[in-house]
Amino acid sequence: MKFVVRVEGQEKTVFIEASNGHYNVEIDGKPVTVDCRSFGNKDFLSLLIDNESYMIESGPVKPDQGRYYARVMGRHYELDVLDELLVAVRDAESATEHTGPYTVLSPMPGRIVGVKVTVGDEVEAGSPVVIMEAMKMQNELVTHVAGVVREVLVAVGGTVDSQAPLVVIEKR
Repeated sequence: MKFVVRVEGQEKTVFIEASNGHYNVEIDGKPVTVDCRSFGNKDFLSLLIDNESYMIESGPVKPDQGRYYARVMGRHYELDVLDELLVAVRDAESATEHTGPYTVLSPMPGRIVGVKVTVGDEVEAGSPVVIMEAMKMQNELVTHVAGVVREVLVAVGGTVDSQAPLVVIEKR
């Protein structure tokens, strides 16, 4: 099955084929062998990728739009996992997207433990903007666009709900 995976401004084409409890995966034409096991909770996975071990927490954010999250070694990632139909829909939407401000949203409820930007800072796509603690883990949240920070809507020690606005960035 073919997917397009977008993480922090980078896009990879991924082909996945299940075979005897393992997955044959090809990422941008490079083959890798993946052994994937869950530990009773479908959101916690142990992956063995080309003989390197990874513990990953992953789950849906908006699965109907192909949006998921993954936490690897304490770092939070927002992912777009798109099949061919979702790629066509997303590309059509982005062609009509406006160039207004971009808002970094909280992926889950949590407590703010660090703010990495101030109003007026210039940021690149993938730059960390807020560190949030959720479920006893710290997550570094990043912007997906380059631009100038226009508003910081949170402070250290504050709590936020899922999808709460954290930082507003004026896109370049």
